[in-house]
Amino acid sequence: MLKQFFEKKALFNACDCSGIQFSYYIKSTDMKCALCLEREANKKNTHYLSDGIIRKCLNIGGTNERERGYYFDISNGNPFVEFNFQRIDAENLEKALGRAPTDEELENARQIPFSVDYVFCSVCEDLFTEFEGGFSSKILPKLREANLEEIEFLDLEETSLLRMFFYIQIWRNSICEHIFDLNKQVQEELRLIILNKQTENISHFPLIITYLETLGGDLAYTQNYVGSTSDKNPYIIFMNDFVIQFYENRDSIKYDEFYGLNSTENFKLSINIDEDIFKIKIIKNEQRKQLLHNIVSKEKVKQTLSLLEKAFDLIWLRMFYGYPPIQIKAEYFKGLIDNDDDSVLKYSEKQIAQYTEQFIWNKIRMKNH
Repeated sequence: MLKQFFEKKALFNACDCSGIQFSYYIKSTDMKCALCLEREANKKNTHYLSDGIIRKCLNIGGTNERERGYYFDISNGNPFVEFNFQRIDAENLEKALGRAPTDEELENARQIPFSVDYVFCSVCEDLFTEFEGGFSSKILPKLREANLEEIEFLDLEETSLLRMFFYIQIWRNSICEHIFDLNKQVQEELRLIILNKQTENISHFPLIITYLETLGGDLAYTQNYVGSTSDKNPYIIFMNDFVIQFYENRDSIKYDEFYGLNSTENFKLSINIDEDIFKIKIIKNEQRKQLLHNIVSKEKVKQTLSLLEKAFDLIWLRMFYGYPPIQIKAEYFKGLIDNDDDSVLKYSEKQIAQYTEQFIWNKIRMKNH
């Protein structure tokens, strides 16, 4: 019975748990361009997060050529299959997990993510490219090619270009990413701003942009993440060395430490709203590494433990027609992680299933004796 329970994954799929989600998903659309709503959506392989920004993160070795790779995903689903990393080979993935990755983990991770077919038209694609090109030529060198050692905030005068570039990321992501569910009125306002190339009266949306200083050559970019959270206000997008935090209005601004992304000392200063000078917050290289570690370990550990607790309750309920006593549950988790919560990530689904089955059968034997 227990073996079948795990094989069918009913136990994991039936359990809901809270938390952020990093994933990619492509919505189905009709054949009209999602931006202009007039022309045929004839473009293939449109990257809804700008390819020039995320490419080094998603490519093995940080190269500029796209190839097979891993995407980062924290989701409400099975924590074992969907716990993937971006663009690291099997050897490094094994080091990260503390065990050999399964064939399913490797196969599920081989994607070219964050692109869609037949959602936008070629004319609107050119519009996107215009602002992406301006950002790459005017803004990017001030960050990726600059010495940021003494800089906490980079002040920039190109407010309209910055707003438009990041609005394109936010809006396209909301069209193509199912967990990134913008308010429809806000989504429509952003669409019209982008479509009309509006440059004035567009700074009323609170926007925090953080740059993650990434030192160590192209390979270091593969340590970064690409993806979206399901949380709202702020809506958060990780784009390699850029992190976007977007609020729907001034009233929705709230402080969230988010594993070290924000700090109380400079949070208000980092918010761009009705600005004359656009501020980009700089997170230094070592702090970047700690932030990324905190996200992958703490959030995944929290979700995995929550999922396992619900799973154990469900199995015990079906076996013994009641929930497990507190001391039994504590014994179960002590045998599994021994007060080291982070160690739960080293186990495969099969190992968890075998341990759980053996634990419960031992209890049955003790009860029968």
